[in-house]
Amino acid sequence: MHENKFNIVEGGVMSLEELGHEIGEITGMRVKRFEGMESRVVAQKPGTDQEFETFNIRFDFEESDDFVDVVFTADKKSRIEDYDFKKDRVKVQLMSYKRMDAPKENESSKVEE
Repeated sequence: MHENKFNIVEGGVMSLEELGHEIGEITGMRVKRFEGMESRVVAQKPGTDQEFETFNIRFDFEESDDFVDVVFTADKKSRIEDYDFKKDRVKVQLMSYKRMDAPKENESSKVEE
């Protein structure tokens, strides 16, 4: 849906607040919260020699149940508590728009209200 514009942001380095603003500009919707819900991707472990950590974050919208799922990396820190995603700049790796609302014009005529 927004993949062409997401491609422009992917690979960029920015704060999560800036990322939230970008997502709002691309989708035309207000992002509900910038802090999102960060979670570390542990599939990369035990890559102790890597100088980055990989995280997922979800940006929800005010107007819709749809959301944008983002995979980003951040410079590796010794403890998870040392990350400050309100200040730290991250590298956006992948963005996916998840559609949860069915548009009215695409609903089946067999569905009764």
